[in-house]
Amino acid sequence: MVSIDPTTARELLEGVIAGFAVLGGIMAYFSGYEASKALAEDQPPDTIAQCINEGLGVGFDLGARAAIVTLMIMGWN
Repeated sequence: MVSIDPTTARELLEGVIAGFAVLGGIMAYFSGYEASKALAEDQPPDTIAQCINEGLGVGFDLGARAAIVTLMIMGWN
């Protein structure tokens, strides 16, 4: 039977939460950035929605990498 130390489990959970927070923040930043650019250019709503979706994709791509790094940093501390 494998015993799990509560302290280690808590640290892992904190690292996972921090990673998801970084991922969500980066996705929100890029979607908002793309939306603001589209609004500044007076784009129609369909185009703005597409820009938001593309920003979410870019944010997820970069955010996933940053989330992994965050999890590793939290694990080392």
